Amino acid sequence: MSLREHVKNGLATIVRGFLLGVGFSIAAGIAYFIAFQVAMSSMKETTSAYDVAASGGAAAKDLVLSGVEEQKHDNVTSIIGSVKNTGTKPARNVHLKANLFDHGKFVDEYSTYLSGSLAPGQSEYFKISCGCKDSPPAAHDSYKVEVSTGY
Repeated sequence: MSLREHVKNGLATIVRGFLLGVGFSIAAGIAYFIAFQVAMSSMKETTSAYDVAASGGAAAKDLVLSGVEEQKHDNVTSIIGSVKNTGTKPARNVHLKANLFDHGKFVDEYSTYLSGSLAPGQSEYFKISCGCKDSPPAAHDSYKVEVSTGY
């Protein structure tokens, strides 16, 4: 075999290897694209299932606060009250937050979760601890308590 034939065979092998690599790259890219589309579709279904579950429970608008008051004892500030589920579905993952204001300016926020679920018509007491004995909350002259989540 002559040198020319060796070079020709070598170049043919390199070209075949290159084309094979390009083919595998295209196949891998298509497989990645399909896997990505399937994963995104699965995430949309999961999100939709969560939205359905969330709408299947009591909404935050169905949770009514009452008897809310601020208490200060021994440099510890707490906000207490009760929350009632006025909806027709149980409320789960109820998150209450208290925003503190000084002359209308927001200065701090504290929150708490209710454990378990709150059945329709059921009330439960809550306590939001603001700061602690060694670290009191920011100076404030008003507060606002709201239900930030609940499903």
